[in-house]
Amino acid sequence: MSELDFLLGGTEEREKGEERRENIQQKEKEAELREGLVEEKVREKQAEDESRSTVLKDNVETLMRKFINKDPKVGIWSYPSFILLQYLYNTVPGFKMSRVAKEALERGLKEMYPDLFRKAEEVYHSTLSNA
Repeated sequence: MSELDFLLGGTEEREKGEERRENIQQKEKEAELREGLVEEKVREKQAEDESRSTVLKDNVETLMRKFINKDPKVGIWSYPSFILLQYLYNTVPGFKMSRVAKEALERGLKEMYPDLFRKAEEVYHSTLSNA
């Protein structure tokens, strides 16, 4: 191999090396763009979710406020509860059936739906303070 071939070959190798570096840089740029797009889509999705969440919370409160002026009576159909309450009413002096039923219902609802129950309490108390 002559010196000229060696020098030319070296030039070709440098060009190939530069092409490889350019390809790698191009792929890195493309990857950064894809990552940027993915991050942007994630941010957009989070913003949409927050917006939906706010709308749902507003709708829940608005709907709950509609019931404020209605009679707060609740009727249930439960023989075991009825029998127990009747027994207590007839055997415990001063037993208040309505108060115990109210407390039991509220405890159960607080346990089953803590966020909604808290919101209902807020709506109720804000209505009292505005009156």
